[in-house]
Amino acid sequence: MIKLSNSSKIFIFCPYNVVTGGAELLHQLVHVLNENNRNAYIIYYNARQNSDIAVPIPYKKYNIRIAYNIDDQIDNVVVLFEAIFDKAISIKSCQLIFWWLSVDNFFLFSRGYLSFLDYYRWNVTSGIQETFLRILQTLHNPSKILKKKIRLNDLSCKNALNCYQSEYAQHFLISNKFKEILPLSDFINTDFVLQEELGLREDKILYNPKKGFKFTKKLIQNTPHLKWVPLENMTVDELKKEFQTSKLYVDFGYHPGKDRIPREAALNGCCVITNRCGSANFFEDVAIYNQYKIDEKRTSMIKIIRKIEETLVNYSNCISDFNFYKDRILNEEILFEKQVKDIFNIQ
Repeated sequence: MIKLSNSSKIFIFCPYNVVTGGAELLHQLVHVLNENNRNAYIIYYNARQNSDIAVPIPYKKYNIRIAYNIDDQIDNVVVLFEAIFDKAISIKSCQLIFWWLSVDNFFLFSRGYLSFLDYYRWNVTSGIQETFLRILQTLHNPSKILKKKIRLNDLSCKNALNCYQSEYAQHFLISNKFKEILPLSDFINTDFVLQEELGLREDKILYNPKKGFKFTKKLIQNTPHLKWVPLENMTVDELKKEFQTSKLYVDFGYHPGKDRIPREAALNGCCVITNRCGSANFFEDVAIYNQYKIDEKRTSMIKIIRKIEETLVNYSNCISDFNFYKDRILNEEILFEKQVKDIFNIQ
């Protein structure tokens, strides 16, 4: 467990000049800690010059302090998210928290240092892809073969607290024999929340073209009579308008953690249909009823399209099926603050 004194500092690493759900969550952690009289700091990495670093405009509403280096002392804490666990190698004295915001992204961003055998244990296809990638890298730069690799087992044996954002991540940690684990979930920005119904909704189906588009494209091609709207290249107001005038959001992506867009869609009155990949397979993470979760590998295209059409036609009845999901989402901020207080010994 983490042990803090009144003088302890907490350093949370975040990529510089990135505005995403994950980056906002890192800022939210700093905010909650500072609001509760802890000394928390964002450390932006990948910035060219410290003098030019500034908090991104969407996050200026949070209570943020910036540090340029860590004070590597035993009573201080460093929080690393899954894309940069390799930075732990250079930390000698600080207490460590590994924050697993995503399982899939851990493997995606760990290609420079994670043992390729761990890729095989996670997913055979990923293992084969990683093997070929490393062969090509070695042929291009033979010195890479000498670079020390880190095994997943090395991380599980590391003296660090492992916090998970989703039940999907918790399951992964337990399966890989991580010992010290605690929940540290997240909450979404409720600026998107619909305060009152704006009127009749259109038979529009929203989707994220960055996730699961290979399968979604097949659905689109087989339903020329339906209106599909990709959520891309939109301002906040444009995105909000689409959420509040559409009936359905469909997500056949890989759900690396509790994703932001399905929750924003639900809060704004959209029904939600997902597959069963990643966190979507866990009701604790995506709390929608089974009839709205589809295994696209075992379900015919005809049945999936029929479910989409039925949801659009019966929207006024179906939307009440998402009340439980919406209530859970609206309570996430309270839960997150409680988890932060438990982990960082805040009374």
